[in-house]
Amino acid sequence: MNTGFETGASELFETTFTALHAQAPLKTWSLIVTVFGDIAPAKEEQIDSQLLAALTAPFGVKPEALRVALHRLRKDGWLEAVKTGRRSAYHLSTTGQALTQSAYERIYRAAQTGPGADWQIELFEDAAAAGRARTALIGANILVSPAPATGAPLALAARDVPDWMRAALVSPEAQADFAGYVRALEGLAPALATATLSQEARVALRFLVLHHWRRIILRQPEAPELLLGEDWPGHRARQLTLKVFQDLPRAKLSDLAAQTAA
Repeated sequence: MNTGFETGASELFETTFTALHAQAPLKTWSLIVTVFGDIAPAKEEQIDSQLLAALTAPFGVKPEALRVALHRLRKDGWLEAVKTGRRSAYHLSTTGQALTQSAYERIYRAAQTGPGADWQIELFEDAAAAGRARTALIGANILVSPAPATGAPLALAARDVPDWMRAALVSPEAQADFAGYVRALEGLAPALATATLSQEARVALRFLVLHHWRRIILRQPEAPELLLGEDWPGHRARQLTLKVFQDLPRAKLSDLAAQTAA
């Protein structure tokens, strides 16, 4: 059966895929997590095997690779399977749903404005061992995080944070990741304004950008974005990503399912 998603691999998709793939190879299991997180984030929502195959086909995912990835995700507790006639359908497990929800804000939230939050600074003999959510390391002994509204024993207003501390907050590797991602999207964003794309091509492009954005943003600690505001190296990356999401709105699962069933 021709589902129509074979046309998802448009010229614009191929150009963007090549640019983003140069940064990091695509992993099938991770792509599936991206798909579920975007169109089926609740455990009550199911995607059958035929639709999953259609959605991942533009990425070059073969049936055997898809089966192996689905088996891994079930084994790791991300997905559960149910039978729908002769085919299987999949949905997020309770664990998978919780993990998806925990990452949702970081992936989809609006870009920061202004200089960022005030800094709370804590000194430890081994700061890495004391790491907590929304914190970042500066050297071996300094842990920084957004200052609580009630104040902190040692805090700096955002405008008073010295440049060396700001620079130490983002690794060269993270800066390179964001720079490569921005280069790819700076070519895509204006092209979307004039391109004539099928619905299948639009779905594939959204998943492509979302997948690489999800990979890059979830690899970084959250503190740098909160603390650096517009000076964060990923600020432009988030702006471009949100523009793509605006131009390529999330598809409804029911519409996609109906298309493959037609």
